[in-house]
Amino acid sequence: MKVMGNSNELIEAIDADEGLKAKRKLLIVTSVILLALSFTGAQVQEANTFILKLKFVNQNGLGILFVLSILFLMVRYYNYAKPYHNKLYERWTKRLLAKPHFYSHCPHSDEDDGIVADSRSSELDANMHQNVQRWVYSYQCGLPFSRSLVHVWGYNQYEDEDRMEQVNIYSRFGFKIYLVSIWFEAKEQFKSFFTHRENLDILAPYLLGIFAIASYYFNAELLKLLTLLSPTVSK
Repeated sequence: MKVMGNSNELIEAIDADEGLKAKRKLLIVTSVILLALSFTGAQVQEANTFILKLKFVNQNGLGILFVLSILFLMVRYYNYAKPYHNKLYERWTKRLLAKPHFYSHCPHSDEDDGIVADSRSSELDANMHQNVQRWVYSYQCGLPFSRSLVHVWGYNQYEDEDRMEQVNIYSRFGFKIYLVSIWFEAKEQFKSFFTHRENLDILAPYLLGIFAIASYYFNAELLKLLTLLSPTVSK
């Protein structure tokens, strides 16, 4: 796969990935059909194939078939989208860590601030401006809501000898700082859907699939909601 250095290159790579586009199209079409069945109450009576003409009698079974198909297609789509997930994760966490809450550096001195600087180990801090040749930090999301800062540093040109330390934000800084970090993360991810097209390109099919499955299992509640939202036609 082509190395994606900037946003435009990532978008071009997504647009040119025929395998990804094919799986995305299948997932979207199947999800839209299930949504149409759930919202309108429509029934599929027949389907023409190259060999047989099928008539569907058990409509509930057909709905389950669509749900299982969507789940399978979501897994297949994820297989193709995984490299792009990794790249998107790398980019939004990089933007997140650029916020002063996480890290800021004075351009006129060696002083820095933020929870990234405060979470450095005593060894890294002591050798920061002397022996350390390489220092990179990253933001790591764990399940269910674990968030950590990862420091990797080295004293020579051999990266396989680098040292690493993972600092749990909640354990190190307490609930307030943890909550602020989660808030910044949520804002960054929400903003990404509107300012970075590639996020919606990759994640929208999942959202549509999940919504379609939910519409099948909560069909009665959705129909009641639609009835309330629909304008009343006066006779």
